[in-house]
Amino acid sequence: MQTAKWRKNKILPTIGISTLGCPKNLVDTENIAGILHGAGYPITADHSKADISLVNTCTFIEESTNESQEILTELSKQEQKLIITGCMAQRFKEDLFNKFPNTQAIVGTGNISDILKVIKKVTVNLNNDKSLQIVKVDEIPMAVADSSTPRLNTQIGPSAYLKIAEGCAHRCAFCIIPYLRGNTRSRTIEDIVTEAKRLVKSGVKEIVLVSQDSTAYGTDIYKRRALADLLREVADKSNATWVRLMYAYPGETDEEILDVIAKKTNIVKYIDIPLQHASARILKSMRRPSAVKDTIKLIRKKLPNGTIRTTFVVGFPDETKEDFNELYNFIKETRFDRVGVFTYSKEKGTPAFDFENQVPGEIKQERRDKLMKLQQQISLEKNQSFIGKEMDMLVEYLKYDVKAIHELPQRKKHHGTPKRVVGRSFRDAPEIDGQLYIDLKSNDTTPMPGEFIKVKIVDCDEYDLFCKL
Repeated sequence: MQTAKWRKNKILPTIGISTLGCPKNLVDTENIAGILHGAGYPITADHSKADISLVNTCTFIEESTNESQEILTELSKQEQKLIITGCMAQRFKEDLFNKFPNTQAIVGTGNISDILKVIKKVTVNLNNDKSLQIVKVDEIPMAVADSSTPRLNTQIGPSAYLKIAEGCAHRCAFCIIPYLRGNTRSRTIEDIVTEAKRLVKSGVKEIVLVSQDSTAYGTDIYKRRALADLLREVADKSNATWVRLMYAYPGETDEEILDVIAKKTNIVKYIDIPLQHASARILKSMRRPSAVKDTIKLIRKKLPNGTIRTTFVVGFPDETKEDFNELYNFIKETRFDRVGVFTYSKEKGTPAFDFENQVPGEIKQERRDKLMKLQQQISLEKNQSFIGKEMDMLVEYLKYDVKAIHELPQRKKHHGTPKRVVGRSFRDAPEIDGQLYIDLKSNDTTPMPGEFIKVKIVDCDEYDLFCKL
């Protein structure tokens, strides 16, 4: 057995790593992997080849909690030794030892810098056939990784997320995140620019700035909203071809921020702004800004050809049919480019958990399906408007014709004949939005990942665009 081998020879164990949830969690995972890799630990995504399995978990809503638990349960069945990090570790702490008996350590969201010490303790314990349960969870997370924290990029493609802050100062009635991540803790502009330069130097073409509430950036360390200043610095000094901003807050998306996005040519004209609802009554109950319609008007004024992505929650407690119809009509009239819809998840520890008039699950699902059907039609019509037009495409990866491998023995085994080019336009954020596809002809020059190419749109569906060189 592999485990017996590393114990016998006293070599470092192989760490299997999985990450769940949002891009912010992915950055945390990459920091964890960077710390362990820098200390000499072999890292793998294949847990069957791992001696210890580390899972960076998510527990934002019931669905994400279930997904985290499913992976931990499956690894437990495989008798893997577990280290649980991330939001579930912060939320449930020692309870996870009972639920997953193979768990060796629990590490909270603010304790990434402690991961190496934890792994060393776990290794010593396992070498001595002991199973000491280690808990490293600060009750109030305060730490935030910076440019000095090692990072191992795990993403496929030429894009990378860059976390500009940790935590959130808002207390939306439905959201558990501030209780798991703490209040806003911003990194300095200089530190963020340093990491941005490093990412670009390593080959990254697109930097995606993320945090729980990006528009609140700087309110803690600079005592003012400093996102506009940060955007200018990253755009001017990072040398990134594209800079993308994610997770703006409606009440904080002001003219200065939008003017910088409009002016800087390498900042893509794309706003991700979770509005959550359109009914002023429900927004007030959610403890969210109510002037969402004014915010969208401002964005459209400043970025007339820009892309707007948003998310909505349906089935919030006491959401009436009239409230839902107002939301439906708002989406129909506003015609967002990208929309995500979530059913309200009743999370213990949030104010809304105890709200009366909870909406039945079947009604929540019915309302979600109705909104998604509406948005699919809007997305299709918007995509159809691009047919015959040209746009820039960032090439992410190539799909190969595996059958052609035997016909081309001079190629490496994992290669074949490239058949399809997959990429994105400025309208598409990594992993969550649509993609652009080019089916190559035999005489076409094959573009490489990381290249920007000019394409012509020839067809589409509700989500993706199909192009030619």
